[in-house]
Amino acid sequence: MEFYEAVNNRRTTRQFLQKEVDFEAIKRILEAGNKAPAWDHNRNWQYIILRTDEEKDYAFREAKKIADKFDADRYLNMPRPYPITLGQKMYGYAMPRQYTMLKDAPYLIIPLFKSKQLNGEYVSKLNPFATIWCVTENIFLAATAEGLFCSMRIPLNQEHDIVKAKLKVPPTYRIPVFIGNSHCDIAYFQLFVVCGFTQEKKSYRKNDNKCYKKNRAVNKYFSFRR
Repeated sequence: MEFYEAVNNRRTTRQFLQKEVDFEAIKRILEAGNKAPAWDHNRNWQYIILRTDEEKDYAFREAKKIADKFDADRYLNMPRPYPITLGQKMYGYAMPRQYTMLKDAPYLIIPLFKSKQLNGEYVSKLNPFATIWCVTENIFLAATAEGLFCSMRIPLNQEHDIVKAKLKVPPTYRIPVFIGNSHCDIAYFQLFVVCGFTQEKKSYRKNDNKCYKKNRAVNKYFSFRR
């Protein structure tokens, strides 16, 4: 797959097919992550790979609690002074899957970057954080080139420290994201996106400037380019 084709085809998903993934592909994906630019030239990042259901269940119990607690029907059907937005629909769809989108992935990649704490006093203080997201983007694009899709969960609040302790991550390292890798039913994914986009677009008035901007954004990102 050519580079721009991978860029244009990259998608995140929250629902995987029950299909095996060749670990050789995962190794190529990680190697692509290692090709990312490093702010200090040292490439101070590592990876943890979770494979079994037991490992993922142990690591992501906080994500399961969050997903189980979320009432999607209540959220999607609650009274609003305006038509439900596309972002709200996606939130209602995503929250119940915060655990399964990790557990159902045959391989779960957890990148680690070296940084005792995040300090945003100056932009340059965030260099380690910026670098690991270059790594993450390489992983996403490489997965696309392998014909795979990724799920992505950023640890929420204390979830980071809980998972870090469970996996015995050294104190000098931090976890930016959990990445699932597997195959996805693209036909279902596209149908869901197009239906959501069409309904959302019709819900805005053309003469409202804010709605016009929102429509323009929806047109640009109608395929959920997260």
